[in-house]
Amino acid sequence: MFSDGIYKRLFIPYVVTLLFSAGMAWWMGSQLFSETLEKRLHEQLIHAVETLSRRDFPHTIGIVEQLSHLIRADLSLIGKDGLIDFTTFKGEKGDLQTIVTGLLADHPNLLNSEYRHRVDLKGADYLLVMRPIETRGNRNISYVAALSNLSDIRATSHRMAWWLGLGVISGLLLVAWVGHRTSRSITLPIGELAEMAEKIAAGERQTSVTIHRQDEIGHLAAALNTMAGRLQEYEKTVAEQSRMATLGEMTARIAHEIRNPLTAIKMQLQLLKETSGKEDLAVLQTLLDEVGRLELIVSGTLQHRLPAKPSKTTIDVNLLIDEIIHLTRLQFEHQHIQLEMTPARSLPPLSADRDMLRQILLNLLLNAKDELPDGGKIFLSTGLETGGHSLWIAVDDSGPGIPPDRQVTLFDQPSSDKPGGFGLGLRLCRELVELHGGQIRVEKSKLGGARFFLSLPLQDTTA
Repeated sequence: MFSDGIYKRLFIPYVVTLLFSAGMAWWMGSQLFSETLEKRLHEQLIHAVETLSRRDFPHTIGIVEQLSHLIRADLSLIGKDGLIDFTTFKGEKGDLQTIVTGLLADHPNLLNSEYRHRVDLKGADYLLVMRPIETRGNRNISYVAALSNLSDIRATSHRMAWWLGLGVISGLLLVAWVGHRTSRSITLPIGELAEMAEKIAAGERQTSVTIHRQDEIGHLAAALNTMAGRLQEYEKTVAEQSRMATLGEMTARIAHEIRNPLTAIKMQLQLLKETSGKEDLAVLQTLLDEVGRLELIVSGTLQHRLPAKPSKTTIDVNLLIDEIIHLTRLQFEHQHIQLEMTPARSLPPLSADRDMLRQILLNLLLNAKDELPDGGKIFLSTGLETGGHSLWIAVDDSGPGIPPDRQVTLFDQPSSDKPGGFGLGLRLCRELVELHGGQIRVEKSKLGGARFFLSLPLQDTTA
């Protein structure tokens, strides 16, 4: 549908030009062949009469007959009175005599020159050449004439034209077929590209075209496929940004509705702790810990947009992890998850944003918890990298693990794939780690599940 117009514009002018050129070539070839044959016959007749008109040529009947047979033409000897003395012409001699008499009467100068003319004998065309004899040794003969029928030449020309036409038609069909194939090789891919462009315009972003060519059309197909893929990615990005903008508005309302009452509750508990007796301190401290855990969860939920630059302070990583475990232990124990920590001794302090690092670890712990619906183990460990320039934090779980093919793109997912998730996911963890100049990767854990490994530089490398 899309390529018919282009195909007609390419193929029809090509065929018309080809037909015209082939027809002209056939006509010119046929004419040239016919004219060449007639020219050679003409030259042959001229040569014959020149030979017969020499003064030393014996004009005997036997010699004239042999020469006529040799050149395949009729020869005539004409007397001074214009009458034919002898001729090898097999037709009506009277018709030939009439023509000769008329020529001599119409051309009195023929006595001194050669005459060439086409004549008609009984409806047949003949080529006639007459010439006076140089010296009249034989007083009875004054002219010699050569006569040849043109029908044989024309029959040969017609046969040649027929075979030439057959060859031209065969070549024309072959060239037309090649032109058709060439035109289709151009228009069909263009039609496929046009259909793909129409599908993209209609909203089908996952469409593609397969054209294995190394020319401009192949490059165009590859560029169109790349454009479709990038357009699909761009639309996903725009949709994600729109979703995150909506999420930002929602979280702003959550912050207003939850954080303020939570802060008031925390302040009241702190006042009660200062005025209560010793028997109530343990209960109040537990309540404060739970409020702190709620603040941590709310903070992690709201922190979906990153600040331009971390607000770094000196952090004891082991102490921070211990605080997070203390806040989340009850929740994990309720799900029958064993939460343990293996800290490295004498771990140097880390220059990092405390809230960001806490958000990273909390996200990793909550992700590990979601992988253990029936309970299991989660181990946290710390240590120094070889060389002592970076420290590492590892979170291991005994869950089902992450397939190797998914590990490659795990941190590239723009949103969480868990039902009810806010879309923060592991991508946020990676971005927070990279803001500190660090790296995060996932591998198989000795516990059987996944192991998330963070490497953070002790020196500030983000300046």
